[in-house]
Amino acid sequence: MHMKPANAKIRALFRKLQALAERGMDGEKAVAQRKLARLTARYDFRVPAANDTPDLFSGRFASASAARRIYCFNSNELDVANAVKWAIESATRIRCVHRSADLLAAATPGTTRKLSEISDYITQSFRALLTRFCGLNGVSVADRSAFLMGLYDGMMNETRSAGQRLPGRSHCAKKGRARKSSDASGVNVHPYAIAVGLGKQVRAPMDTTDSSCRFNRPFHRVGDIELIALEGINPSGRG
Repeated sequence: MHMKPANAKIRALFRKLQALAERGMDGEKAVAQRKLARLTARYDFRVPAANDTPDLFSGRFASASAARRIYCFNSNELDVANAVKWAIESATRIRCVHRSADLLAAATPGTTRKLSEISDYITQSFRALLTRFCGLNGVSVADRSAFLMGLYDGMMNETRSAGQRLPGRSHCAKKGRARKSSDASGVNVHPYAIAVGLGKQVRAPMDTTDSSCRFNRPFHRVGDIELIALEGINPSGRG
């Protein structure tokens, strides 16, 4: 018998039935087990569905009139705090507001706990990636801003279309006569382009359907930055 590939909807039903088969009450377990048997006989679960990847903002989010604290940021990372605020508001429609170093969300207690986990995951991941990127030779303040924008756009699937201008990279020129130097250094690959792919991977924190273990560590694939940027860095002595 030819089995159909299991799509995202069927996989979601499978997970629900699996939970009932394990923790159901009275006759729920037996009914769930029979339905699971029919699903596995009809659908092929061996190949992961392309659209069944884990998502940072999956699930339901409930708003409330009271604003509750979900995260406290360092005083020097306002740009990261804004990125987290915009991401939550865009993905969940939950209104957020800054209050000093705290980020508050108008959400129910259950949603507040979930948003706290999400905020911590994004912040720790962005911190790790920004720290490694800013440690590269020749990275400027403007490069950091473009890199953070790329992380955000990649995470939120808001990447720029082909031909659309990338964020500007300002360079401060010294007054006086310009001179050529063989000691050129800097990142030639645009920081935004480096960051977009990393941001997409932050959006899918773990290759698992178990949401309970999604946020147990930040996204630390910071080594990817050196691999992507390797060809775009001019070591000292190369013009």
